[in-house]
Amino acid sequence: MGNIIDYLDWRGDLTFSQAPFNQIDALLLSSLSYANFGGIVPGPDDPDKEIPLAEASRIFFEMHSQEELEADKSFINWAPTILGSMAGTARFRNSKLKNYIDIVDPEKSLQFAALEIITDDGVPFISYRGTDDTVAGWKEDFNLSFQTVPAEAVSVVYLNRVQKSTGTPIRIGGHSKGGHLAVCGAALCSRTIRDRIEKIYDFDGPGFNKMFIRNGTLDKVASRVRRVIPVSSFIGVLLLHTVNPRIVKSSASGLMQHNPMTWDLVGTEFTEMPARGKTSSLFESTFNDWIESIDIPGREAFVNDLFSVLEASGEQHLSHIGERGMKAYTSMLGKLNTLTPKTRDAVKSLLKLLFSQWVERQGFSIRKTLHLPIDETEAEGEI
Repeated sequence: MGNIIDYLDWRGDLTFSQAPFNQIDALLLSSLSYANFGGIVPGPDDPDKEIPLAEASRIFFEMHSQEELEADKSFINWAPTILGSMAGTARFRNSKLKNYIDIVDPEKSLQFAALEIITDDGVPFISYRGTDDTVAGWKEDFNLSFQTVPAEAVSVVYLNRVQKSTGTPIRIGGHSKGGHLAVCGAALCSRTIRDRIEKIYDFDGPGFNKMFIRNGTLDKVASRVRRVIPVSSFIGVLLLHTVNPRIVKSSASGLMQHNPMTWDLVGTEFTEMPARGKTSSLFESTFNDWIESIDIPGREAFVNDLFSVLEASGEQHLSHIGERGMKAYTSMLGKLNTLTPKTRDAVKSLLKLLFSQWVERQGFSIRKTLHLPIDETEAEGEI
């Protein structure tokens, strides 16, 4: 068993002329857009400018000290590791980076970043950045249940802009929200660009609401979408999809399986699992059934209530809530008790599924305090 860094150690000496593009390459390129290339990679205003990946990596590590990188405790702190590892390989070091964009507009609830990477086989890969593990970032994924988020519209504008003057085939991909944006951008871009798209890679990205599914827009690209989710996926099973996923094994558990660095692979193939874990399946049915049972204003209110409880933990990152232990859970319980009984029951069910393993590790006292009876058979110990 290995991960994507092991893949680079094993496959990195082979150029694309020696070994064709594969799904692991797509995951690496989808993950690359998490790196902060501000001031390094030219943007869409300089469409003719580009920089080799190896040179971009050199500048990146000159701009960011090892101490600074080690101090980053966010979910995406692995991005520099991927960048540095790719830059050290014959397979990726000469890839050209261009059209980097990074927009954050809190007033519009807009977080969008993307990057074009031209690999040695001459095919551009449009990499859409996903969300990190901040509570605010995950809330944006849940907001897809009742609204079009600003990043969706920008994903279409960006793709039309950076690909309008070329005629080459295109690959598109992203992880988390980036996977969703890759599918959305491909489905809604101009027909001339859409016809050139070879594959769309969606790595554990959330789906779409029923209205978007019903209008048939996704049918235009469904045959080219390749979905991959970990066995205990939460984000990748939000809302509705038109393409069945490949289910892959992860070395992590629970929420941390969202990290693509934990996905197991052998050679150029993911280690596939026959079915999703029980908690993931329960989360999908619990959230999606609840959302479909209420109207749009009700969905917005429910998502706001859910995240008001998470925000009450005092943590900005979901992955830190479990580490804070009893203090975080007690604060969340106080907020939970302010909700209406019906909403409280639904939120409790989701919290139980999201944090079951962390609660189990904290012991009986937390289970009793939160009134979340955890059946040990629900823990996905097989992963």
